[in-house]
Amino acid sequence: MRVRPHSTDVDITPLLDVMFMLIIFFVITTSFSRGEISVNLPGGQGNRMEGEITVLNVAVDGKLFINGMEVVSADLADIAQESEKSGRKFVIAGDEAAPYGVIANILELLRAKGISTATLAIEGY
Repeated sequence: MRVRPHSTDVDITPLLDVMFMLIIFFVITTSFSRGEISVNLPGGQGNRMEGEITVLNVAVDGKLFINGMEVVSADLADIAQESEKSGRKFVIAGDEAAPYGVIANILELLRAKGISTATLAIEGY
């Protein structure tokens, strides 16, 4: 009677399957956070907004974003008018380190189109 030596081979196919699934999971979950715009709002006192709102984020470098999508200032008046027509409030959330001139230009552009209901967001709005 012959005794066969025990095999020390380990099948790593299931391990590779799990590793590939983890890699795919992490790649997909990190791509979800790209739409967020980080804005540090200035402090102050104000009233909390009620109802539906459209938020215009002004980043530190002066870029403008609505719902995570970059917009140009030429389109702002049309977006704000559509927002007003649908009963949504238009809120400008400018970073406290954003150039003041950018926010002033936005307000001037909106006022020129007859939009006087745009408000500025502060910390805790």
